[in-house]
Amino acid sequence: MTPTLPREEIEDLKARVNLVELFRSAGLVPVKKGKNWLCRCPFHEGDETPSLSINGPLWNCFACSAGGDAFDFLRLKEELDFPTALKRIRDLTCSTPAPAKSAKKELPGGFKRAELLNRVAEQYHRRFFETPDGRNYLSGRGLNSVELWKAFQVGFCDGTLRKTLPEDGPLIEALQAIGVLTADGKEHFRGCVVVPLTHPEGGVVGLYGRRIRSDAQNRHLYLPGRHRGVLNWQGIKSSPYVILTESVLDALSFWQAGLREATCLYGTQSIPDALQDLLKRFEVRQVVLAMDGDRAGLEAVQRLAPRMQGLGLTVLEMRLPEDTDPNEVLKTKGEASLKKLAESAESRPAALPVVTPAAQKDTEKGFVAEFGPVTYRVEMIPPFSSRLRANVSAFHTSGAWTQDRIDFYLHRDRLKLARHLMTQLALSRLDAEGQLAQLFAKAEEWARTFQRKNVPDGKETAVTPMTELEKQEALIFLKDPGLIEKLLEDIENLGYIGEENAKLLAYLIGVSRKLPKPLSGIILSQSGCGKSTLTDVIEQLTPPEDVMSFTRITAQALQYMAETMLKGKLIIVEERAGAESAEYSIRILQSRQRLVQAVPQKDPATGKIATQIIVVEGPVAYLETTTDAKINHENATRCFEITLDESQEQTERIQAAQRAHRMPSTHNRLRLAEAIRNKHHQAQRLLEPVLIFVPYADQLIFPSKKLRNRRDHERFLSLIDASAFLHQHQRERGQTEDGDAFVLASLDDYRLAYRLAQQVLQVTLHELTRGAQDVWHRIRDWVNAEAGGSARDFLFTRRDLRQLTGGEDHQLRTALQELVDMEYLEVATGATGRAFQYRLLVTSEAEAPAVLIAPDELERRLKKAK
Repeated sequence: MTPTLPREEIEDLKARVNLVELFRSAGLVPVKKGKNWLCRCPFHEGDETPSLSINGPLWNCFACSAGGDAFDFLRLKEELDFPTALKRIRDLTCSTPAPAKSAKKELPGGFKRAELLNRVAEQYHRRFFETPDGRNYLSGRGLNSVELWKAFQVGFCDGTLRKTLPEDGPLIEALQAIGVLTADGKEHFRGCVVVPLTHPEGGVVGLYGRRIRSDAQNRHLYLPGRHRGVLNWQGIKSSPYVILTESVLDALSFWQAGLREATCLYGTQSIPDALQDLLKRFEVRQVVLAMDGDRAGLEAVQRLAPRMQGLGLTVLEMRLPEDTDPNEVLKTKGEASLKKLAESAESRPAALPVVTPAAQKDTEKGFVAEFGPVTYRVEMIPPFSSRLRANVSAFHTSGAWTQDRIDFYLHRDRLKLARHLMTQLALSRLDAEGQLAQLFAKAEEWARTFQRKNVPDGKETAVTPMTELEKQEALIFLKDPGLIEKLLEDIENLGYIGEENAKLLAYLIGVSRKLPKPLSGIILSQSGCGKSTLTDVIEQLTPPEDVMSFTRITAQALQYMAETMLKGKLIIVEERAGAESAEYSIRILQSRQRLVQAVPQKDPATGKIATQIIVVEGPVAYLETTTDAKINHENATRCFEITLDESQEQTERIQAAQRAHRMPSTHNRLRLAEAIRNKHHQAQRLLEPVLIFVPYADQLIFPSKKLRNRRDHERFLSLIDASAFLHQHQRERGQTEDGDAFVLASLDDYRLAYRLAQQVLQVTLHELTRGAQDVWHRIRDWVNAEAGGSARDFLFTRRDLRQLTGGEDHQLRTALQELVDMEYLEVATGATGRAFQYRLLVTSEAEAPAVLIAPDELERRLKKAK
């Protein structure tokens, strides 16, 4: 039966098949030649010299005249009917990238397309400022920024272009061939606001027109043919994430609101090839889908999100009010509301095909699952605190089989097994990934059941009883007046050099897991600066039964843990990207210290659905690392942001230590490291759960201008608690009237908290991120030195700044975008295809007021109060 798909969807499927990969899958060997691919034609004999050409979505043999699209190839090569070919095409579009389309046609008179379009765009841009119609229309839509109009070379077509042209001739024919003029010589965009669409290699390659008459039937106009160009590709180039909208005006609305990373899809049907190319080229990592708040927009998110994730992008979904679009939000509620919507975008879980096993059953050590001709035998490998390991064997009815040991939590392991299934069992990528997704879910379920049955109170790790000698050694360590110095010395002996404040703060975060209100931290730095090494050291020094280290946490993983499995634990996530889907659960654990969910489940006795309440107890301490300087506001208000030293001096210290570790030594460093770990494990086990009181709390001061200061203040007080808790064997102790033991924090605890938090809070509470602050300080000092007091006349390029800072270009682009957004810099010159020049706007900074009261001042006040 012929499928009833709309022609547009079928054409979209054709366009997204990579013909080169399709030909390779058929045993052919395409070779790149120029912009096309050539291979031997399988439809006639004796084709020694390749005569079949592949150009984008089409192929053609010059010898036998065979040709067509992907459907034609499958029907000819594999003798498939249309429905079967359609299914194959759908499978291919899930596993192959979209082809590049780059066919050029010679224009009459030898005119160049880009040159003509650029001249047309310039004429429309002049008329935009000479006539009020276009400006009035955009201002009425909330797009009233002159900066925006100039940056995007916005134009207006009022019909005067035609009057400047000859009656006929090659120029008219060329403009008609492009589509600027219609067949009868009229202007295609008459009565439209016009926005040029550009490309890094081609300048102006397309035009978008928006009719301004309210009664216009077709409001969106493009040049004939496929859509060319990418709106605001400069914004994509300068940002690690991108906001994607349906239309041009929606993208301009975000730009107007200060979010300069916006571009559009020209509708909801597909992802333009040029956009896919630039997302990959500019190493974009995250995409925010800002589709309209109507049914078509919701369906577009469902359709486009898996494709984006298939490109290796993290996808966030922005929820707009019902039946509105971003421009409507800008027009009716203002820029702040639109910006707030963007900040509240939620992570969208990866979409995998839904595959239901034909049969499955549990075994003593795992489970068996059948998917049609494939049977999986999975033997689980405890423990499951931070790993989900298993031996997986897959058997095909054809006799083919494969076996591997994997950790389901590791993406690389799942990817490797999927490849084995495709090569050894001849599964399609779609089937392999779908079946693995089901195995993953079943493995998590089996592990949860195992823990509930075999692990009392969710505690997996058996603790060897402490010997008297170990106890005495641990007590000596905890009672040592130089405990902090000893701690730093131990961490250095484990190989982590420098970064004293970062090490102490991370250690106290780990210790705080035993407090009613534990601490959390995000370690930020470039790749290779030691983030993972720091978390690894903290994990080593924490008793194994109290720490859980993850490379990835799925959206529901924490919510189905055993009830007390997380209580009093330190959770470490190796990289923030690995826990993005579980961010909501982590934030609730940080704030409410427990997870509670209502889940409908079938009662095995009655067969009826009943709601079950699943509770996972906290509290937890939390540490994660990231290279992304832009931290989600909801996460930042719950965590200390720990930045690492990226200076050359720190690099030299690390290298000196690395060399020293190769020199002869009187100690076996491996034995020394084991002794250090054991000492800290026993010391932390001796820390008793006691109340912490801060007798001078009423004398403290803290910023209060920002709403987030409420959480920052509580976090600082908890840091004092953590220090007193660690030093409990050195502090004054007592009992409440109820008989509960307590410890009084001393001024030394305040001094340590002040030392660790003062700089962190000054950086955190600044309106710029740490990376932007560092770049601005370098620019400010350089410009003040070079400009001689006239900074506004001193212009500089990104190339100048690369030479000045010596930093990575992608980090510099991110910092510059933030500095422009926050009006520390402005773009003085720069347009499509030309280098941007910047001007410094803020040349000095008023001396920052003290964020916290100095320890000596606090001591003076307390003495005076006594």
